[in-house]
Amino acid sequence: MGFDEVHKMDITGDGVDDTVGVRRNEDGSVEYHVDVDGDGVADLKAVDVDGDGVIDHVLIDQDGDGVYDTAAVDVDGDGQLDASAEK
Repeated sequence: MGFDEVHKMDITGDGVDDTVGVRRNEDGSVEYHVDVDGDGVADLKAVDVDGDGVIDHVLIDQDGDGVYDTAAVDVDGDGQLDASAEK
């Protein structure tokens, strides 16, 4: 499954461009797969569930092993990630 768009932009603020793959799904949701360490594997997956331009949850691979181990969620829909959980 490929991406609809691929962009290079500095997501982490370290001055180095990260790779962002954008996937637009048939249900209207949009996924942003972000590779911050340049290994070709996404370290972050941000999801806009309803396609309104606001991220609803983010999955994070904290240790770079290719498995998401932290989730952050916008519980009240205000555009701020306000709850998180780790494995």
